[in-house]
Amino acid sequence: MVDPGPNVNGVGKEVPEGCGVENVAYVVRHGSRYPDRGAYGEWTALYSKIQAANFTANGSLSFLKAWKPALTNPEAQIAQESSTGYKEAYDLGYSLRTRYPDLYEYGSPFMAWANLYPRVVQTAQNFVRGFLGSRASTLGRVITVNSTGSPLALFDSLAPSDGCPTFVDGNGGDEATKWNSIYLPPITARLNTLIASGSLDITDADTRIMPYLCGYESQITGTLSPWCGVFDDAELRGYEYAQDLRYYYGVGDGVDLASKMMLPFLDSLLGHVGKGRGRTGKGKDGGSFGIPEIIAAFLNDGQLTELVSATGVLGDQKKLNGSAIPVDAEWRYRASRFVTMRGTVAFERLSCPSLSSHSSTNSTTSDHTYIRILLNDAVYPHPSCHDGPGKSCALHTYQTMTAKKLEAAGDLRTRCNISASVLAAVGNGTSGSGASFLGDLGGSWVGSVVP
Repeated sequence: MVDPGPNVNGVGKEVPEGCGVENVAYVVRHGSRYPDRGAYGEWTALYSKIQAANFTANGSLSFLKAWKPALTNPEAQIAQESSTGYKEAYDLGYSLRTRYPDLYEYGSPFMAWANLYPRVVQTAQNFVRGFLGSRASTLGRVITVNSTGSPLALFDSLAPSDGCPTFVDGNGGDEATKWNSIYLPPITARLNTLIASGSLDITDADTRIMPYLCGYESQITGTLSPWCGVFDDAELRGYEYAQDLRYYYGVGDGVDLASKMMLPFLDSLLGHVGKGRGRTGKGKDGGSFGIPEIIAAFLNDGQLTELVSATGVLGDQKKLNGSAIPVDAEWRYRASRFVTMRGTVAFERLSCPSLSSHSSTNSTTSDHTYIRILLNDAVYPHPSCHDGPGKSCALHTYQTMTAKKLEAAGDLRTRCNISASVLAAVGNGTSGSGASFLGDLGGSWVGSVVP
């Protein structure tokens, strides 16, 4: 149920003429899932309220009295990946295998990485199954990374904010509260006119979760939820902007510390991408292994949002305002375009030798090596570096930009108020290793499961 992001930047996702993809890294949110316990509690509270009331509903709410939450076995389903999520992950594996046929040799071992969280690991497992097919259990592995499994995992995991005591998800902050007070009341008033008689009083808190139910119920059941017919396009647009504010002022560009959390990871990831083909790493047993030319790493929505902030591709977005939706031309930060269930941030290393007058090797200083970033498979040029083929950026330039950005962020461990005992265990360095686990599986916080 994941649609490619719209081509809002006017750049096709096809590989630019004269270029080839040497390697690629996909960082992926887990697939569609069942609700967390907190969200399910809101659903059941709404259900209880409806069942306790004596009323008659008309129009798009005529289904209300017969409605009940879609979960059939809540204790087994809560927070787990749904069947739709399984399919999304499997399809992504197949899609990347066929999109980059030259980056995998049939019969070779293959691995993906996952934050150690059930639905994230489930997504990675199904991705590997889709990528390898019937040979997944013999050729494939999912490398799990426990973000709190060791002091050494500090800023060396797929969820660095988990180890940062001062990190707080702002959940949209004051701007989201302001926008909710603007866009929700008119919808609530309209919905109450559909209650023809009786004692049911729909509140803004009720209205707020109804579009959420539309999306979740549709992917859980595989059929369109009746909640989807309750709202018009303008109302859903208001809900969309509420989600943008939630992420922007929760874990995104609008929060200083959160927007820096994934910089060490990005800096390290670019180091791997920058080395070109034929990279090797150290396995758990001390032996060597071939790092896949298609790196796939799976995590949660907060970390994906933090990574998008770290990339800088939406850095030209004016600060979002809870008073009104921006005009389309100034509304670039749209969470629905990158942090969807099974949302992706991709980094393609492009080699374009025919466009250069110099010959060189697979080095980060190559004058014909570029990087382009895709959000949900739509190309997003960097605002200050897009003069390469297909509006890509010279790889060494982008690496330098990221390194400077990381340096400017300061000592992230100090900003996280990491205890002296943990710092003593970690040793020197201000930002951790970022993603050492991509090339070294020996860490105590790094594990492995079969797809």
